[in-house]
Amino acid sequence: MDADVLVLGGGVGGITAALEIAEKGFTVCLVEKEPSIGGRMAQLDKTFPTLDCSICILGPKMVEASMHPNIKLLAYSEVKEVKRDNEGYRFTVKIVKKPRYVDENKCTGCRRCEEKCPVKVASEFNEGIGLRKAIYIPFPQAVPRVATIDRERCLYFTKGICRVCEKICPSEAVNFEQEPEEITLNVHSIIISTGFNLLDPSILPQYGYGRYPDVLTSLQYERLMNAAGPTGGEIVRPSDRKHPKRIAIIQCVGSRNVKVKDYCSQICCMYATKQAIVTKEHDPNIDVVIFYKDINASGKGHEELVRRAVEEYGVKYIKGLPSEVLWDDKNGKLFIRYMDLPSGEMKWLDIDLVVLSPAVTPRDDLKKIAETFGLELNEYGFIRSIDETLVNTNIPGIYVCGACEGPKDISHTVMQALAAAAQASERILSLRKEKILIRSQPVVNAIEETGGEPRIGIFVCHCGLNIAAVVDVKEVVRDVANIPDVVYATDLTFACSKDGVEAIKEAIKKQNLNRVIVASCTPSTHEPLFRKICEEAGLNPYLFEMVNIREHVSWVHRTYPRIATDKAKELIRMAVARARLLQPLRRTEVEVTPSTLIIGGSISGLVAAKTLSKAGFKVYLVESGDKLGNDLDFYRYDNTEAKWISELINSINYDRNIEVYLSSKIEEVKGSIGEFKVKIIRDGNIEDVTIGTIIVALTPEEFKPDGIYGHGRNRNIITIPELRRGSHIINNGENMAFILCAGARERSGRVFCSAICCEEALKEMIEIKEKNPEVNIYALYRDLRLPLNGEKLYRQAREAGIEFIRYDIDRPLEISEKDGTLLLNVYESSSNIEFEIPIDKVILATPILPSRENRELSSILKVPLNIYGFYLEAHPKLRPLDFSVDGIYLCGASYYPQRLHESVLQGLGAASRALTPMIRGKVSVEPVIAQVEQNLCTGCGRCHDVCEFGAIKLEVASEDRLIAIVDPKLCKGCGSCSVECPAKAITIHHFRDNQILAMIEAAFEKPSPRDRPKILAFFCNWCGYAAADMAGISRYEYPPTVEIIRVMCSARVDILHVLYALLRGADGVLIVGCHPGDCHYISGNLKAKERVMKVKELIESVGIPSNRVRIDWASAGEGLRLSKIIKEFTDEIEVIGYNPLRRCG
Repeated sequence: MDADVLVLGGGVGGITAALEIAEKGFTVCLVEKEPSIGGRMAQLDKTFPTLDCSICILGPKMVEASMHPNIKLLAYSEVKEVKRDNEGYRFTVKIVKKPRYVDENKCTGCRRCEEKCPVKVASEFNEGIGLRKAIYIPFPQAVPRVATIDRERCLYFTKGICRVCEKICPSEAVNFEQEPEEITLNVHSIIISTGFNLLDPSILPQYGYGRYPDVLTSLQYERLMNAAGPTGGEIVRPSDRKHPKRIAIIQCVGSRNVKVKDYCSQICCMYATKQAIVTKEHDPNIDVVIFYKDINASGKGHEELVRRAVEEYGVKYIKGLPSEVLWDDKNGKLFIRYMDLPSGEMKWLDIDLVVLSPAVTPRDDLKKIAETFGLELNEYGFIRSIDETLVNTNIPGIYVCGACEGPKDISHTVMQALAAAAQASERILSLRKEKILIRSQPVVNAIEETGGEPRIGIFVCHCGLNIAAVVDVKEVVRDVANIPDVVYATDLTFACSKDGVEAIKEAIKKQNLNRVIVASCTPSTHEPLFRKICEEAGLNPYLFEMVNIREHVSWVHRTYPRIATDKAKELIRMAVARARLLQPLRRTEVEVTPSTLIIGGSISGLVAAKTLSKAGFKVYLVESGDKLGNDLDFYRYDNTEAKWISELINSINYDRNIEVYLSSKIEEVKGSIGEFKVKIIRDGNIEDVTIGTIIVALTPEEFKPDGIYGHGRNRNIITIPELRRGSHIINNGENMAFILCAGARERSGRVFCSAICCEEALKEMIEIKEKNPEVNIYALYRDLRLPLNGEKLYRQAREAGIEFIRYDIDRPLEISEKDGTLLLNVYESSSNIEFEIPIDKVILATPILPSRENRELSSILKVPLNIYGFYLEAHPKLRPLDFSVDGIYLCGASYYPQRLHESVLQGLGAASRALTPMIRGKVSVEPVIAQVEQNLCTGCGRCHDVCEFGAIKLEVASEDRLIAIVDPKLCKGCGSCSVECPAKAITIHHFRDNQILAMIEAAFEKPSPRDRPKILAFFCNWCGYAAADMAGISRYEYPPTVEIIRVMCSARVDILHVLYALLRGADGVLIVGCHPGDCHYISGNLKAKERVMKVKELIESVGIPSNRVRIDWASAGEGLRLSKIIKEFTDEIEVIGYNPLRRCG
């Protein structure tokens, strides 16, 4: 058996790497030790910082990996032996496929065997707090969904009796004679992504784990909270099944402990914060207390989540770790003994449930895996990455990603997986010249191509409890089953699971469905999966419709379950009305120009450029500064790193595949993935280039803290970059103060943590101490936020005599001057002591800011920014280096402040994303475009005038007649031309007028209660709809008054749509688009605004208040702003009163 790449480990890292490589056309063998892929992420309830349902976003990826034609999945398998050939270009791998004693080709996953099996044992997937059977499927969304017999627990294997599973199996899949199967695999590259374990806390007896039943690990608590967990998501104490009233979460259990694990585990602070918030969402009356050393919240959106935990949910953080946890036999309560640092007193706190956050450790078998592959381990026992990439190992051709390289969260695991995929792909391209395999399109039969009479199937998802805890799913199914043309309606626990998608495929075939509606979560993440499922079942993917009843219903109307259920019904009725009129469409393929534009000469941009060049592609590297690598000034790096950086920059300057533009800027970008046309200004001249993909890697800005702590008023108060650049003399015996978080983590404005400041400040302090041992250094900090090896720096600093003083944001530091000496007044929050220190020099650790070019470039590329001005990725966990616009990617500080090695890693990851379409050579283009009905066209040219993309041209049809012609490669499907056309001769496929009007009609088909307004909303896909998703993800509640119709651009909203909504009884019409200047269709939102002004004038003239119609703006990240807009508009409508044309029940 041959493949291009072996990926070992089926967690989110392995799945990402496998899919990334497979999408390039290479073949992958994905090997997983456990019965199912999914890894640790499949065990989680929610993810931080968005609180997304973990399996909801991972499930589609698991299914996609199992179905991909270029991926061979070997679950329940282990690598036995690895050999390199003499040249080291290929590996021969022996894999043992362990016997499940169940035939994978016969098992249907019905679970009847599980039901009848008499043996119950502790469930590994549920971390021992729930039970499974001796024959089992580990969790509902398991892939492959095949039963496995536990030989060590099965009565037949242990006692020679039973075999009830064999008797009950309807497909005769059980086979007790099954033997291990050995498979020999030849590959070019290998990626190791085997994940992590958690420290067994029983080795720390003071916490009572293993002795007291109500002391759990964080992963056990994750399963307890999960809707598919042993309690169905109900938070109860294991000892007595009662609901806890107070829960304590204890951090650093074994982490940052020189006697156990002397490193920070990186993820614990954030998942503890997430668990605290989710606990409060389950039951607001539960008190949650988190004991901590430092809150490590340095990632994107992390500081904000901690703030929300405190300010919105009332979570209490207590500085310091408990000395012991005790159990009171009399009342069954736990007691925590801890030092109250402000008072200096030992205190006791009675607790109902204790959750421990144990250290992240290497897997128990990682040493054996390393020996099998010949890999080196680092000092902590993780696989050693040998250079700045963080993915290269000591064996060429073997790469590493995820937590087996060191503790990291899901986002960074995915980024590292993309980087590993880049390295593996580059190696394959250098070794392999055969034709790349391209996934073929399924054949769709003729009757389904034409659509036929509507036979609509509706699938309503529980999403565990994410939807079902608020919306009565069963009631919704009963209601929508009676809608005309609906021939099938059912509910699914998880529609996106392997089981769910198979049920949808089977129903399409058995029920002869020619329209499919899935009511679940956002189409932004799941629509591609369900379209693919329809296609594989023989149904045109554009005969599929999706209804968002999670982000837009259950997550924003948690306190209105009755109204939320009714709203879900109505949204599905609207979807049915649209589905009846859907038409089959075909995607077209376009050639991809084999070159990339990289905007920004940051270190991540340089790495991306070199990676693409080595893969054989042309790169245009545009930097506004006069040199490459300007962001390197933010880092202190060693001699080895300096040499590598110097060699990288030199190699780029002499690389024939890379054209470098210094002191240059981007003037204009037109087109789309495969063919972007770019204008570059260099030396006052405009140069035109055509490229296939774009990577944004801009250099961040240095913050000038003028006025902060006296900076700018005293020459002895400087920043770290100024210290490095300047000629400041430091004398032995001087007192120096380093103030961390100077201008960062503020109450408002720059709330975010800049990620690198603590580490860079420590490096600087240690450097000064080594050169001037007699200098007295005081480190003023709020929390130390350090990477894996940062704990060593911290210990080194303390051993060097650097004194660390914690200060509080509510008691800010004060610097005064007396007789030429600086005086630092500080309140030490840990000891509750205030004192004054004479200081000679003050060094400020200031934040990295977004590039000043971000705003302008955001408008040019039509990609969104977050509230701080960093770019907003397509998805924070699974698409962290993608924009929502296809073909444009991001990395480095364009994403968020990064440490040096993380910037390198992201450059590799972004390069991998850009490589995919270029290696394939073609991409398929959405058929959501305009089409002119030439018999209706009058040739007036108004469509030509409003088209921002030059997609419409006027051609001579006859001597006296012009007609409009649409170029499908240039058309973006915004809909401006359709609305502008006076003859209504232009149709926008998939967003036709009749489809939109049918949804409006359905929204007011049934009488509605008069106790609240009814508002019809039109949200643009890219910003308004995405902001509504963000509001749901962030749990920003708003009144259940709005029903949303998604359009690609606010410019698609016709005056007729607004008037028809008012005529049918809408109390208000709300249109939300991108902010002016940020429209994905250049000025579509401004065109929409002009039309709204006309509507207002028109309705005012006939006595209807003009403020029944509102247009507003929200970017994709502004969920809070959108929720406020809806609240304000609802209040305004309530003042105006209800529409007299509305039917009320």
